[in-house]
Amino acid sequence: MAVLQAASKVSGGLLALTAILGLAILGFDNVLRTGAPAHFYTLVGFVVLDFAVGIVVIARPTKTAFSIVIGWCLLRIILQIVDVSQASVYQFSSYVQFADYLFNPTSGLAVSLGNSPGVPAALIDLILALEIAVIVVAWKGRPV
Repeated sequence: MAVLQAASKVSGGLLALTAILGLAILGFDNVLRTGAPAHFYTLVGFVVLDFAVGIVVIARPTKTAFSIVIGWCLLRIILQIVDVSQASVYQFSSYVQFADYLFNPTSGLAVSLGNSPGVPAALIDLILALEIAVIVVAWKGRPV
């Protein structure tokens, strides 16, 4: 039972941290706010769901709750990677350029577009790492 409680608290806490990083992207990514309003509002939804799923797994650490956490994080990872396919929609010249913008914290492209260094890439990379960590913790902690 102690492992179950610990796994639920760690999973929920990591999801809350993911949501906080999402809030940081919402606050600091000027390109997202001005050039991609649909993505901006989608990220707002992701932040809300991160908090909600985190609360659910802490409040009711059941196999179903852990399965929801795992499914949500897998979906987020897939959507973040597939987002590269939207390069042309947002006037990036190539998929590689958009991937650089999204995932390379040392890229000068984001800065040249009006963002602070490392935004959004460093935050997205941290979110991806946290989502992987949540999947591992939830998988190991979920009841059989």
